[in-house]
Amino acid sequence: MLRGKKVIVAIIIVGLTLSYLVYAGVKETMIYYLTISEMIERVPAVYDNKIRVSGNVVPGSIKKELDGRLEFVITDGEHNVEVKYKGVIPDVFRDEVEAIVEGTYTPENVFHADLLLAKCPTKYESTEGLELRKEGYRKKDYEKGVYKPDAPPKGESI
Repeated sequence: MLRGKKVIVAIIIVGLTLSYLVYAGVKETMIYYLTISEMIERVPAVYDNKIRVSGNVVPGSIKKELDGRLEFVITDGEHNVEVKYKGVIPDVFRDEVEAIVEGTYTPENVFHADLLLAKCPTKYESTEGLELRKEGYRKKDYEKGVYKPDAPPKGESI
């Protein structure tokens, strides 16, 4: 009977240990995804915590240093955040692109990014072409310069 109690206690200890390891692992890898406004609202709680922030790159703010560092500003239309990053720069990274940065926000109001992602459009098409498609123009007519706002024939895509 005493041996059975020891086995039960051992199983409980192993179960609690495994539960703690899973909890600690998830907590360490968990990263909050915030907008710039949400991040600003949570100051000072966000300082030195790893977070992920999304915003559009402010035109003219990108500065590339000779040592590979990159500095730029992202905005959500209300707030701006200065970002410092050193690492691989995505090919589609440029002014006005939506950037996602992962790293830490400091009391100096600078975001130190460890990871930089740039969202790319789902289709590579000119803005004029997208506007015409929204208005119902057929692609082949657009390419020919004939702008007729009608539905495409059956079986034909825009």
